[in-house]
Amino acid sequence: MPEIFAASSSANPRVTPRLIAVDMDGTFLTDAKTFDTDRFERILPRLQAHGIYFVVASGNTYTKLIDYMKGFENRGIIYIAENGAYLADDSGELAVHPFKEADVPHVYEVLDTLPQIGVILCTTEGIFIPRNRQGAVTSIVQDYFAAQGQPVPQGLDPYSFVLMFYPSAERITDYSQVRGELIKISVQTVRADTYSVLETLQRELPPQVIPLASGFGAIDLVREGVNKAGGLRDLCERLNVHPQEVLAFGDGDNDREMLAFAGTGVAMGHASQALRAVADEVIGSHNDGAVLTYCEELLDVLDVQSLPQAPSS
Repeated sequence: MPEIFAASSSANPRVTPRLIAVDMDGTFLTDAKTFDTDRFERILPRLQAHGIYFVVASGNTYTKLIDYMKGFENRGIIYIAENGAYLADDSGELAVHPFKEADVPHVYEVLDTLPQIGVILCTTEGIFIPRNRQGAVTSIVQDYFAAQGQPVPQGLDPYSFVLMFYPSAERITDYSQVRGELIKISVQTVRADTYSVLETLQRELPPQVIPLASGFGAIDLVREGVNKAGGLRDLCERLNVHPQEVLAFGDGDNDREMLAFAGTGVAMGHASQALRAVADEVIGSHNDGAVLTYCEELLDVLDVQSLPQAPSS
């Protein structure tokens, strides 16, 4: 049975966690897409000393997640990428959940009716961007950075700009040039249009393809039944971890299933009311390293509890 957690700090999971899963954008990462690597360098070995797995669970591509976690390669971190469509650890690929091949042509037809959106195609063999979508991706991401008060890279051609956020992306002129099985499509739109585009996608896409708003104008298209909770369920079975022993952090609509699945689900302070409704706790800001603070406080409690008990008199 999972061990009941005795809290003595603001970190208050229901049971002692054996697996911590963190969303990236808006949760673990700041608006500048960074995190305090020095703090995490101290936290990671402490987690592992207590037998706690650290899992990055994100809508980002696996390649991008590795880029975000540069410096922590081969350190036991597990990745749930593409909103649960792709799982990997230090040994390589663990699982992949691609679209049904018969649905793909219809998906492309729907995307072609929305020329204003950015489109990135993620497959088992790479990342592909239609040439006619480069400008949309660039302008939307630039607008996002400007709205957040972050410096916008200047002087880059659209393709070089795209490579900053989607490393190794290949340009294509036709969908027939896409290689591998399609596992996720990343759609970008201006924030004000997010839910109108989402409604169009929900109405027009095949029922087996699900659009998930992941925040800040991003919408991910994944196969029906594929989400971060599914990825966590797979990991729990592989690692012999009970769902009640999962502690998960998130901020977006695509984190809802994950927080509901976890024994303790934690929403960030800026999360929507819908996400807060399924969370057990709400913490501060990603820009202040609230997830790292929570982990430090949790570890301080676990360190005390693991100390040898003095013999009773």
